[in-house]
Amino acid sequence: MAFTRTKALISGGTVLLLCLVGGVLHALGLPPFEGKKGEIKASEVCGTLGLSSSSAAALRRVLPDKSSYAFDDAVTDPRRDDKDSSYFASCFVHGDDELLVAATAKLAEYDDGGDWRKDVVATNKPASAVKPFGAGDQAIASDRVAAIYVPCVARASGPHLSVVVQLQRPGSAGRDQLREGLITLARNTALHAHRNAKCDAPSKVTR
Repeated sequence: MAFTRTKALISGGTVLLLCLVGGVLHALGLPPFEGKKGEIKASEVCGTLGLSSSSAAALRRVLPDKSSYAFDDAVTDPRRDDKDSSYFASCFVHGDDELLVAATAKLAEYDDGGDWRKDVVATNKPASAVKPFGAGDQAIASDRVAAIYVPCVARASGPHLSVVVQLQRPGSAGRDQLREGLITLARNTALHAHRNAKCDAPSKVTR
């Protein structure tokens, strides 16, 4: 009888332990209770991010896994003609209600591209992580930001487009992959903004 009671106690304790472990795994969303991974569809990506298939692939590369993704796309200040000196467009990507990526394109005028670069670097530290790449009049990127200073208005010292893509929550990819993904997003955003803002100066941006 004592042996039977001992077996029953051990069995009951095992079941209780498994229930506790299962409850913790479920609460944390870990296997085998992991929620279904959300899908980033090209058809749902912000229009302001440009070429949807390329931008969707870049987002899949840089973003963390989430059960759902949402895109908030807006052109709040369109440039209506060549006399208009303002333009602003944005795309915010959320995953499970958390901001993951913020991409903006706006008309800006600096004395030179070096001043623009200082401004971008100042808001995206550490500065040592930001390196140049070939695009526009100035372009810099790290594993958390990619930005391009894009010629827009052809007249002397005309306004440029300042395109900045910031990664708020990185995925599990390595730093080089994150940087390349952000550069792709910045190039696509820049080309779309250049066309949408009716720019007449060569963009100096390629895909």
